[in-house]
Amino acid sequence: MTDAEAKKHLRTILGAYTHGSILHLMADLLRDADERARRDGDDAKHRRFAEVAATLYVVGIGIDAACPRE
Repeated sequence: MTDAEAKKHLRTILGAYTHGSILHLMADLLRDADERARRDGDDAKHRRFAEVAATLYVVGIGIDAACPRE
């Protein structure tokens, strides 16, 4: 997939979801990776994934508050 194709898909998705919701979906993917790292015993990777997932979630809330859907 090219960048142009990815942007086109994201624009389509944003018709159904808010910008913050997209970040929440990305946070969910990182939480899945976090769980795998935890199961594998990789504490450093687990912490990084958990911190990034939490950051995306909070930033998503802020974006939705600053730019509510019209």
